[in-house]
Amino acid sequence: MTTPIEPHLWTADLGPMVAWYRDALGFQVEAWFPDEDAPTWCRMTRGDAALMIAVAPDPDALAPHQGYLAPVADRVAGPGGPLSLYLRVPSADDVYAGATAAGAKVIEDIWDAWWGGRQFTTADPDGNWWTVFQPTGE
Repeated sequence: MTTPIEPHLWTADLGPMVAWYRDALGFQVEAWFPDEDAPTWCRMTRGDAALMIAVAPDPDALAPHQGYLAPVADRVAGPGGPLSLYLRVPSADDVYAGATAAGAKVIEDIWDAWWGGRQFTTADPDGNWWTVFQPTGE
């Protein structure tokens, strides 16, 4: 069973984002829309963790009922601060090794958190921060 919360990330360029999540954090593509040859959206999973990534819509091409999506393209192109998410894993060291081997940008190097556990923080190609956390005793 996956977690009941699934981040939905918007991007200007789906290919590099999907590759980063696959190569740096070990996610796998579960579904493409409309298909793998010309995707505009995908759902990725890593164990029980899941996320969706979609291409920011063109505000001029939205259907009438999609007006609420008009600001998304501006948010993706704008300078705003990164979204910060946590990914709970069995081994932060293993994920760190894979992420750094894939060339992921490290924001905070791996360390033993004083509240218990081991973690590091990395950034995806759009600047969203992911703190990869291994709780003590797992």
